[in-house]
Amino acid sequence: MNGIRNALIVATDTYQDDGLERLKSPGQDAVALADVLRDPEVGGFEVEVLRNEPAHVLSRRVDDFFSDRSRNDSLLLHFSCHGLKNDSGELFFAAADTVPRRLSSTAVSADFVRRSMNEGRARNVVLFLDCCYGGAFMTGMGTRASGNANVFDSFSAEAFDSGRGWAVITASSAMEYSFEGTELADDRQVRASVFTRALAVGLASGEADLDADGRVSINELYDYVYDQVRRENPHQTPSRSFHLQGDVYLAHSKRRRTDTEGLPQALRSAVASPDVFTRRGAVPELRDRLQSPDREVAEVACQALHGLVLNDIRSIADEASHALDEVAVRPSPRVLDFGRVVQDSPAPHRRVQLLGPALAHECVPHPREPWIHVVEVTDGLDVSVDTARAGRLEGPLVLEGRAGDASVSVRVEVVPAPVSAEPVPSSAPRPTGGSRVQAAAPAPPESHGPPPVQRSASGTAVGPEVPGPRAPVPGARGSQAPPTARPPAGFGERLAARIIDYVMVLFFAVMAVFAVLVVASILSAPTSSMDTLANIVLGLFFLGWGVLLFFYDWIFLRHLGATFGKMLLRLRVVDAADGGRLSRGQAAGRAAVFGLPQSIPFMGQLVVFFESLAAQGNPRGQALHDSWAGTVVVRTPPDAGR
Repeated sequence: MNGIRNALIVATDTYQDDGLERLKSPGQDAVALADVLRDPEVGGFEVEVLRNEPAHVLSRRVDDFFSDRSRNDSLLLHFSCHGLKNDSGELFFAAADTVPRRLSSTAVSADFVRRSMNEGRARNVVLFLDCCYGGAFMTGMGTRASGNANVFDSFSAEAFDSGRGWAVITASSAMEYSFEGTELADDRQVRASVFTRALAVGLASGEADLDADGRVSINELYDYVYDQVRRENPHQTPSRSFHLQGDVYLAHSKRRRTDTEGLPQALRSAVASPDVFTRRGAVPELRDRLQSPDREVAEVACQALHGLVLNDIRSIADEASHALDEVAVRPSPRVLDFGRVVQDSPAPHRRVQLLGPALAHECVPHPREPWIHVVEVTDGLDVSVDTARAGRLEGPLVLEGRAGDASVSVRVEVVPAPVSAEPVPSSAPRPTGGSRVQAAAPAPPESHGPPPVQRSASGTAVGPEVPGPRAPVPGARGSQAPPTARPPAGFGERLAARIIDYVMVLFFAVMAVFAVLVVASILSAPTSSMDTLANIVLGLFFLGWGVLLFFYDWIFLRHLGATFGKMLLRLRVVDAADGGRLSRGQAAGRAAVFGLPQSIPFMGQLVVFFESLAAQGNPRGQALHDSWAGTVVVRTPPDAGR
């Protein structure tokens, strides 16, 4: 890896134009990937991060990045942003000041990036594109842009001179979309990028070193990322286009193969001796070398002991196995309980210390659940959990060590965020009709590492505090402070949703009456019986209207959290205390108070109308049936993209 190794990471998650949705992952992408690439034991790159810069700044820095390079330099460019197309089908990378109808002057052209790569003298150039090129691919998925774009049309091999080495790896193929997670929470908040997370984890852990030769090539990295992304999301297919002569290596890896060549000649002869006592006498010497702070010495001894375990007689194999037990991975603690954390809050962190000699610290972490994230630090592992999905979560973190595996149990209870009781400020844009445009939320403070670790009196590392079981929840019953997570629905929105629900119930009622009459006709019932049946059906139709509404509301609220009309208008009925799902009693009580009075023709509807007007004077937008059942109707924000 001769020459200078430089990386430029472009991350844009906040846009001035209302037509470009704010992205969630690029800031996290930039931090995670930058830390891995600049690590001298992994990437060894000099890294520059550009976040939320205007188009003219990005274009200038990309131009500078490829200029004045030597032929031995290695360059890596990473884009994490919206991908957009103009009417001619040209691809552009969105900047903070991009105007969708002025892409040529307010965005970074893919053709410009290609020309910069071609005109530079650096022999090895790698480009990662974590961008989307279309709308939502499937329900519950967020994408980064709209319109189809064939990335490799913009980065074709024809324009590159012979002998130049370059590689382009994209998060998805030309006709697919780059996802941020395989599932979304009820409020449609998205998770971090699947592609970039796999990229950073593969390099940091060494798992991308598929042949365990101590180096990660661009082909190995692509194969690893491809498998990880496809396993987490079968609907996304990372793609590549390489124009390389020979292998290009991006990083070092700790997964090196070792053999006995590093042992002193006398010890090598003893290990290979045909005499049983000589081989047994080599085990204590190998055990001593296994404890060495020199990793190379310890690894060679470990390899020799593994050979004795596999190939020697039972007594010698047992002694060698006992020696290897001394360098087995010993994590502390073995159970990480994060307690209760609020949904969509910043990820909490905990430290896992690795005990024992130097070789016992050599391990590769393998989280068995996608919500468990691990970063290697100097004194062990930093473990964090994704707070996007509510519920009790538990899963293992497997540590693959030189002398066997160990497991850490990770637990967390993610509780829903409290609902909002504050009106939406008049200056905040609100989605109307079928628009999917959402105001960009303020970007979270950029983090360059895990939060500081606190230590108890005993010296045990503990993470930042999270709400415990007895911590008061804002907005709970009896609390004076109203919840602030989601704004309450307006009276007009609720009225429109209810009109849609009335139409749905009327449709079901008419279809039921029609079905009864058809069945009676088929059975050739007498005329008197038909008249009686018709009178019964008409009576139930007028007097049973409230019963139909009761069952309609009860079923929808209990199982989906909103009626059909409310779902169409992105509204949701939640527990006023904690913003969670309604209990059976709450759903039945609210449906009964609202629906059953309407069994009285005209008068019942009038009573319900006036009690619903109470929502206009209530600071939380609660009608009387909401106050009685302890519920509140809130807006559910539209899909926020990445």
